[in-house]
Amino acid sequence: MRVIATPLLFWADGMTVAPTLVVVHPRVRGDAGLMAHEAVHARQMREVGLLRFWWWYFTCPAFRLWSEIEAYRVSLLFQPSAARHFARVIADGYLLPVSAHTAERLLRAATGKAPELATAKAPGGAAAGHART
Repeated sequence: MRVIATPLLFWADGMTVAPTLVVVHPRVRGDAGLMAHEAVHARQMREVGLLRFWWWYFTCPAFRLWSEIEAYRVSLLFQPSAARHFARVIADGYLLPVSAHTAERLLRAATGKAPELATAKAPGGAAAGHART
């Protein structure tokens, strides 16, 4: 995965543009938790396809929530005490109709998916947590 650091990324610490390209802000270039988080998005893009990923990410809140919960769960492996912080970021930073309390509950769920996410449908009828190409 190619990583480009630029201060032009002012709205986020990192962003996976494509499965092989991640853009990060210079202040977090060495953050292993962030890179693991972005690697999850790269895998998601490979699994569902780049264009489908971005279409669903921007048009389907359930898919966006699923993709961020999955990525932030990996971030928690690197910062176990940051669940509340990550939950607030999810609730406030992704235009999602979810409270910080709900986001934290989803992050802490023991399984790979929470009940709400397992039944959420992505466009085209595929389950958001199981969309494949």
